[in-house]
Amino acid sequence: MKNLGLTIWIVVGAACAIVLFQIKEEVNALEGQLAQVESQIKHDKEAIRILQAEWSYLNRPERLARLSSQYLELKPLDPAQVITLSDLPYKDQEETPGTSIKLPGSATPASAEVTE
Repeated sequence: MKNLGLTIWIVVGAACAIVLFQIKEEVNALEGQLAQVESQIKHDKEAIRILQAEWSYLNRPERLARLSSQYLELKPLDPAQVITLSDLPYKDQEETPGTSIKLPGSATPASAEVTE
């Protein structure tokens, strides 16, 4: 009887040691993954800082002004190009063929022809 109890305790102790070893290995693997994720986060934060600095550099107003004048050939807005809401025709008004709409700043009136 004494040997049976001792054997049971040895088996239970060995099982506990095996389970403890497996848990230790899982914890070590998870710590490795955690270190890898923290390293990736640090790398990503550094990349974000670099991209923010590059964005600020590329969006300097003097650079954008130079590029827009070089490639877009934009001109200042002429006041005659601006119209008010009252200058627009209402949608419920019937359009007749050949109705002329005078647009501010245009040389000739535009002809709106309705085809059925």
